[in-house]
Amino acid sequence: MSIEDYKTTKIWVAELRHIKPSMTIQNYLWALRVFSEYTKKKPDQLISERLKEIADRSNYTKTQTFKRITVFQSEDKSKTKYSRDMIVKAMTSFYENNKAPLGDPKRENWQMD
Repeated sequence: MSIEDYKTTKIWVAELRHIKPSMTIQNYLWALRVFSEYTKKKPDQLISERLKEIADRSNYTKTQTFKRITVFQSEDKSKTKYSRDMIVKAMTSFYENNKAPLGDPKRENWQMD
């Protein structure tokens, strides 16, 4: 199955088409593929796990999602800092567009749309 075939990827790309040029979308899809391979998780699994963390009102810095992103950004030496940062930016967009935003649901001003 291609990364573009997952439900969560389709939702994300449909949203991106309104705000990003096609080259950015292709870069973001590459980023999702890299991150999914790194975590050994399918895009739908990443969102499902994040939604559970949100429902449990887990402290974001103690969640698996936070740990994955932080460890990826600090440990993946195969990419340039720019590439790692772009992947994290893409993943932030991926989570947000799937109604699974990154952040701490315990903060007063944090809300889900």
